[in-house]
Amino acid sequence: MTKEEKNATGQIFKATAIMGGASAVSIVTGVVKNKVIAVLLGPECIGLMGLLQAVLNTAETLAGMGLATSGIRQIADAQSQGNASEVAQTRHALRRASFALGLLGALFLIIFREPVATLVLGDKSYAGAIAWMAVGAWATVIAGAQTAILNGLRRLGDLARAYIFSALGGMLFTVLAVWQWGEKGVIAAVISTPLVLMVVSWWFMVKLPSTSAHLSWTDLRQPLRKLFNLGFTFMITSLTKVATQLAVRIMITQTLGIAAAGYFQAAWSISLLYLGFILEAMGKDYYPRLTAVNKDRETTNNLVNEQIRAILLLAGPVILGTLTLTAQVVQIIYSGAFSNTVVILQWLCIGDLFKIASWPVTFILVAQGRGSLFFATEFFWHLVFLGLVWGGLPIWQIKAAGIAYLLTFFIYFWALWLIAYRVNRFAWRKKNLLLLAVLLGCALAIAWGKSLPGVWPLALGLTLTAIMGAFSMASIARSLGRLPWNKNTRGT
Repeated sequence: MTKEEKNATGQIFKATAIMGGASAVSIVTGVVKNKVIAVLLGPECIGLMGLLQAVLNTAETLAGMGLATSGIRQIADAQSQGNASEVAQTRHALRRASFALGLLGALFLIIFREPVATLVLGDKSYAGAIAWMAVGAWATVIAGAQTAILNGLRRLGDLARAYIFSALGGMLFTVLAVWQWGEKGVIAAVISTPLVLMVVSWWFMVKLPSTSAHLSWTDLRQPLRKLFNLGFTFMITSLTKVATQLAVRIMITQTLGIAAAGYFQAAWSISLLYLGFILEAMGKDYYPRLTAVNKDRETTNNLVNEQIRAILLLAGPVILGTLTLTAQVVQIIYSGAFSNTVVILQWLCIGDLFKIASWPVTFILVAQGRGSLFFATEFFWHLVFLGLVWGGLPIWQIKAAGIAYLLTFFIYFWALWLIAYRVNRFAWRKKNLLLLAVLLGCALAIAWGKSLPGVWPLALGLTLTAIMGAFSMASIARSLGRLPWNKNTRGT
């Protein structure tokens, strides 16, 4: 590893460590929330929570117009050029527009609460719950704008603290609500975290250095145009994502029942939990940094390759460990009633290797502002996934969702690689491809080993996980200059 690569990788791990603490708290609080609902209310309410969350996400995506994501790029780009005036204008434009759009989206969902309840849950008696999702959507849009400003300015410490406080507050409200109100408490489980995040992120916002406070809507016309131009693409892309997730849950519910939707929701949540710890932490630093160098092709490609190696080293052993202990993980996070979740999660784990390998590459399109191409690649993923689930449910039943996930990310991986090469002449470093191949080999060996009798599956999985974990730790320590046997690190 060259000195430049070592410094770049070390910076990635240091930034990840800052946001990783927040992600760790989110994981723990998420586990507690899921466990409480699973034990007290069962798979049906986990399925209900997933459907309500999908409604909230859809409403927030439409109302937010993608401004939070485009705002991060716009602020980071202006900040890298030392343009304080554009940073100030973008901050004000983002906050004002998000407040207005959040209210508009909430009002829309309240007005159409009965049709939405009938479409998603098949019963308009859930209209009241849908109305509460409007409150959550409004809070999510505002919180998204505020955290986008912190992210664009690279205030990672404040951003991490905001996520920690919101996770803890959301967990507290959820546990109390479910304990006190039963199934009705599921509503609090969905909207509590965005409400707390909105308040906490506002507190960190007011502590930022002040900007010009007397900007009119006319002054903000130019930054608003930039935000909406790219934001619209992000909104359509995100809408495709949440609409696909909602459609998959509806298909599973209508084909196999709401309990099956609960099994899928449980597997999906576990995947998001262990990957969210890494992707969320990395993305907060990676996106602004890549945006700052997006005009330099070579620097961009080097940064993407360093990010790929970092994420494979961090996430690879975690995925192998989860694949080895799928039954135990499901039992700990949920309960014995979720045994059907195990088979879905096993497929998701293997698919997640292709997901983490693709994730850093997608940011090339985002950082360069290639909105239409970014939308096309993401739309392709969701179209393939939706089609495979629809066609697979009658054949494979509940595990169709997991199989479709793996096949979709396998196809997406190769398609995205081709697109990135055409756009930026991006090429994978050989050592990264070798690392991915080794991780895939280990994952397939662990999956095959589950057919063995006795303790052999567990022994094989833990052994391979330990070997890859040790390799990853040594590689990370080397990139940080912390190897205890490295004499050159003495005195530093």
